[in-house]
Amino acid sequence: MDKYLNKRKHDNTIDECEIDNGDNVAGPSQSSKMESAENKIQNYLLDGKYYKIISVEGTKISASCQLCSKKIIAYNNSTGNLLSHYKLLHSSIMSQVKEYKILKMSGNSKKDILKQTKLFHSGPNKSCSKQEVNDLVFEYIICEMRPLVTVEKRSFKKLILGLTHSKDESIIPNRKQILQLLKNSYNSYVSMLSDLIQKSKFICTTADIWSGNNKSYLGMTCHLIDPITYERKSFVLGCKRIIGSHTYLNITETMTCMTQEYNIHYSKISHTVTDNASNFAKAFRTFSTSVKSTQSTTLSVGDLNEDGSPFEDSDVETENITVVDIGQIFTNSEDQNIDESFCLPPHMRCCAHTLNLISTTDIKKIKDASYINISESTFKKLFSFWTLISRSTVASDKILEKCGCKFPIPVVTRWNSLYDSSLKVLKYKQQLTKAFDDLHLIKLKLSEWTFLEEYCQVMEPLAISLDKLQGENNSFLGYVAPTILVLRRLLISFTDLKYCKPLSFAIIQAIETRFNYILDLSRPESKDFIIASISHPKFKLSWVPLRYMNLCKNLFITECCLRMNTETKSTNLTITQSDKDDSDDDFFDSICNDNDFTSPSESESRNSNLANLQALSFLNLKKKDLDILNDFPVIKEVFLKYNTTIPSSAAVERLFSKAVQVLTTRRNRLSDDTFQMLLCCRSKYDL
Repeated sequence: MDKYLNKRKHDNTIDECEIDNGDNVAGPSQSSKMESAENKIQNYLLDGKYYKIISVEGTKISASCQLCSKKIIAYNNSTGNLLSHYKLLHSSIMSQVKEYKILKMSGNSKKDILKQTKLFHSGPNKSCSKQEVNDLVFEYIICEMRPLVTVEKRSFKKLILGLTHSKDESIIPNRKQILQLLKNSYNSYVSMLSDLIQKSKFICTTADIWSGNNKSYLGMTCHLIDPITYERKSFVLGCKRIIGSHTYLNITETMTCMTQEYNIHYSKISHTVTDNASNFAKAFRTFSTSVKSTQSTTLSVGDLNEDGSPFEDSDVETENITVVDIGQIFTNSEDQNIDESFCLPPHMRCCAHTLNLISTTDIKKIKDASYINISESTFKKLFSFWTLISRSTVASDKILEKCGCKFPIPVVTRWNSLYDSSLKVLKYKQQLTKAFDDLHLIKLKLSEWTFLEEYCQVMEPLAISLDKLQGENNSFLGYVAPTILVLRRLLISFTDLKYCKPLSFAIIQAIETRFNYILDLSRPESKDFIIASISHPKFKLSWVPLRYMNLCKNLFITECCLRMNTETKSTNLTITQSDKDDSDDDFFDSICNDNDFTSPSESESRNSNLANLQALSFLNLKKKDLDILNDFPVIKEVFLKYNTTIPSSAAVERLFSKAVQVLTTRRNRLSDDTFQMLLCCRSKYDL
């Protein structure tokens, strides 16, 4: 292979020489100019080893990479593009580039003393303008989540003045200027995101509530799919303060206010994904559809002071409540206008959170005595170990010395944390057996080690499923149904378990209860998951059980026909124009016009036939790349409609992890508006 490549390179050089020699007029003069230009340019990247100079126009230099032949534009006083190209595309040889740079700077002699490179060069071309300093300082404050008052610290001013070689402190923005830049950046972010949402046909949102420093905030994120690259783009809608109890009315009002700020109509949102909290469920049950005018002034008496806890999994309904006219009792009631102004999109419970409830809440309901005994004894010893190394520095240092690593500690709020911690313990079983003696901890028995191995074996498919569903960039709603079916199938296959059979049975039973709409595809709530999975090229009909094959196939084809009929007029125009034969217009004109006028149903049936054809062709295609959707416009529309929804609300949880870094204890006087602007502008730099 190397000989072949060397031969190709040799042939290319021959061809280039022949071409250069063929130009008898411009060849010698042009080559002499290039040689003189190369002599003037003093840069180790342009000496022919890494780049070949193509042309030089004043200070502008055009060079081609010697590895990939890509053309790069640089300048005499700025050659950063050349080095950036190697950092991005040829990072594997960056060490060689650095060594070559040192060698060139030392005059190709190892005996010469290496000179230190200057960070800054004096001269008018190298000085930073005030605007550049403002932009760089603002980006640092936002990306590192530093307080705005940082710019007024003496050490920070000294740093900037030293780096810019300036003595004028006016080039450093003050706190008020940074705040104004923050407001301008936030306004541009809102404008950009509003325009992007208006251009998108479908979007998905996630919502959750977070508390910090005795304050509660409702965070929302927005997600959409690029119709060209099929990449998912995520944005922060906001993180607004909630004052008072987390009632469904407060939640509805805050979410509506946040979506109205970006001019988002609820019909554009495919789903809003939240956790299983009862207050969210109540809000969407009440406002997720258009409220009739007859119900605009009525509320049940039992709902006036309802306050759902965010930690509950279900909501208890109050039955046999008399419905009265609130407008007749409270003429100035604020609740009278709620039904008229609030309307939420369809709601979807977070599938990853549901799996987490299975691995925590449902497992605790196991009643098998032998499993309970060995489980409690095993995890009691492990939790004593985890507690000790998290509180004692001496114990932590001993474990680090014995095992060469640190061990994760299970946390209730982090999904998969118990499984990950147990798996790490199993990996260092031999080292921990000796370490337990040094720490004076009770060692695990052989049966308990066997139990821990079986526990990790059973929980592994559940942990993998959680990772797949709580992803953000590469996860779609179409992943839910195949993932749940595969998870159940893997759990059923564990037949050789000695201690964890009750655990496996409990998880299977919980899956059948919580995901009954996936196992019973004839239910109405299964529609979104069915169409989302079938429209994804990775799955199509491969995951559908045989007893539901015809049902799912017909449901998918029907949806394709509906999507086709939404563009009936434009489709009919295209079909009519393509079917006309100009040579026979005069003879058949009356018949064709009559049919077009009197039989509009023919165009609908023709569109249905086209949709059926695209659907069947798509299902029979063996390719699984998302790019094949470009060949099926109707399937593409169906895919975007149903797979824009993400199956997990983990995205808003990641937003809260950034919020923790902003709203620290020392910044408890930070205003709510500034806090939200900081989070939104921080996400702007992540795009």
